[in-house]
Amino acid sequence: MSIQKHLHLPDSRLFYRIDGFREPLIFIHGNFNDHRIWDRQADHFRKHVQVIRYDLRGYGQSDTPTAAFSHVDDLKHLMEHLNLDKVILVGSSMGGGIAIDFALAYPERVRGLVLAAPSVTGQRYPLNMLWKGFINFYQLRFRGSRSAIEAFIHDPYWSYFFPSTQNMEAREQVLQNIRNPNNFCRFPPHLAIPPRNNSMKRLDELRIPALIIASDRDHPSNLKTADELARRIPQATSMIIKDCGHLPFVERAEEFNQAVLSFIIPILSNTSASDAIPAGPKRLVH
Repeated sequence: MSIQKHLHLPDSRLFYRIDGFREPLIFIHGNFNDHRIWDRQADHFRKHVQVIRYDLRGYGQSDTPTAAFSHVDDLKHLMEHLNLDKVILVGSSMGGGIAIDFALAYPERVRGLVLAAPSVTGQRYPLNMLWKGFINFYQLRFRGSRSAIEAFIHDPYWSYFFPSTQNMEAREQVLQNIRNPNNFCRFPPHLAIPPRNNSMKRLDELRIPALIIASDRDHPSNLKTADELARRIPQATSMIIKDCGHLPFVERAEEFNQAVLSFIIPILSNTSASDAIPAGPKRLVH
């Protein structure tokens, strides 16, 4: 089964796609990406569970924000629309931060978290990263999306974002996703309203299993954030995937998928989904 639709909200539309059956996993992409960045996970996990992917507001096939909005509210509306009571959330980068925010706001609706190179609300970005982000917007406004995207791709600062040329299949997937102008700086970031309470200061309130996946070639700031989450979330397990950067689920898809599969087996062990999921190794900690 594969479904592709738009959820109509009062002030926006969100594109979503559903593949597979049984227990739901919602995949949340990060900045400069859309739902297609999870293609390798959808191909793998739809055999075992229901894979739900969506484009965040301002990305992919979802509408561009014109006023303040909340990613957490959007996710809640999507779950309500799909009649989902409780899910496992898989988030990449900014999507990981959204997953954390949602789990803190609605703990009764989240069974577990998989966080790949996640951000977290309340964690300050390095000044040079903020400056580089400003340059991305400047380039877009004054030089157009195509020129701005190519400048982003070829800026050595952002090299951690892209798979190396030794893994051309993964690199091409990332480049194709980022070269979609719908994924690049479509709206001012301040329109996305953060939670009222600082999520970084509330990590110890997360009483659900969490798998933190980092990459050894990611930006040092992202590695520091992953370490902090692994230390402060009570039921966290962490691992490092070697020889890749910010998107390990693209660069090392098989290793990432196996780690996630092993992680979710115990969570789903009391559901019918477990009957369809083969047992996997428990090697989660590096």
